[in-house]
Amino acid sequence: MRTGQKFCLDLDWNLLKVFHSIVEAKGVTSAANVLWRKQSTVSLALQRLEKSLGKKLCRRGPAGFELTDEGRILHEQVSEIFAKFSQIPESIQNASHELRGRLRLRTISNFVSAKFDRLLVSYSTRCPLVELQIEVAPWETISLAVLRNEVDVGIAPIQMKYPELQYEFLTREVHLVYCGKRHPRFGTFVDSADELCEEPLILTGADEPESLTYYRLRHGLGKRVAATTPNLEEAKRLAILGVGICLLPARMAVGDVKSGALWPLTSKTRERVGCDVYAITNSHAPKRLVTDLFMEELVRKPVRNRSASPGLAEPAVADDDRDCSAKEAAAKTASPSLSPMPASDERHLHQIVQCNK
Repeated sequence: MRTGQKFCLDLDWNLLKVFHSIVEAKGVTSAANVLWRKQSTVSLALQRLEKSLGKKLCRRGPAGFELTDEGRILHEQVSEIFAKFSQIPESIQNASHELRGRLRLRTISNFVSAKFDRLLVSYSTRCPLVELQIEVAPWETISLAVLRNEVDVGIAPIQMKYPELQYEFLTREVHLVYCGKRHPRFGTFVDSADELCEEPLILTGADEPESLTYYRLRHGLGKRVAATTPNLEEAKRLAILGVGICLLPARMAVGDVKSGALWPLTSKTRERVGCDVYAITNSHAPKRLVTDLFMEELVRKPVRNRSASPGLAEPAVADDDRDCSAKEAAAKTASPSLSPMPASDERHLHQIVQCNK
């Protein structure tokens, strides 16, 4: 081992702190007052430093405190060290602003959430040099993609929890049955989705969460299939054209309802169908700061800003994702399949679901 390395390993770095204080205070007594230590303790620390270096660092006599040539050299070096140390808090605080890399996100299609929008804005502000790579995929493939380390974070509802994955609740996405202006039921409400069982239905295929599948089968929706598409935008377009009724996320459809293009047939029913959406990460994946900071932003308590951009305002629909701990707690514990059903019915529905997949 080289002499310099051995010196660094053997040195008590607190001695440098004491020496720096002695020089700045221009004496042992003054330094003892600054450090809130006994004078004898400070003097002993100086002696230990001189012994480890094998050099006299200062003189104390009638002329007062004075550094030797070796002491002046050491003070210059120590001052540079302390200047570097003083920058550590600011450097750590600003580390995320200098962070570079790519965050790979995979999300369900047409996911509308002001909470998620705020998360993307706050993360981009905190890590401006990180590239966001966002892909859209069917919900049931996203957890597996995270499990295989194909993506850093998945945004999706879940059917089962993998022990290797971590799930952070994001929001509850409520779905309603909609029809277009040309549909004969436009402008009316139903007391139960059972009343819609004979209506042609637009299916969303692989992008339909399991809770919606159970809901459809429970109420007989889909006996007549008008169209099938895995794309929610296309499903919404077909509903607007009057091809059939369709289950759509309420936040996604709110603008079309306001414009009069869509009508929420089940908005007054007591039974609501929805799914909890999570941010999913792999606890066994190699640690990446870009991912850790994203999840930090997710769990951070947001600061309310009344002057925020109106584009980030949440649509006024039921069960929105405003930051309400009571709602989130209820959503985390709620069953995605709504009210309970007899075990025999549940087994029967499960068999039907598996056959339809």
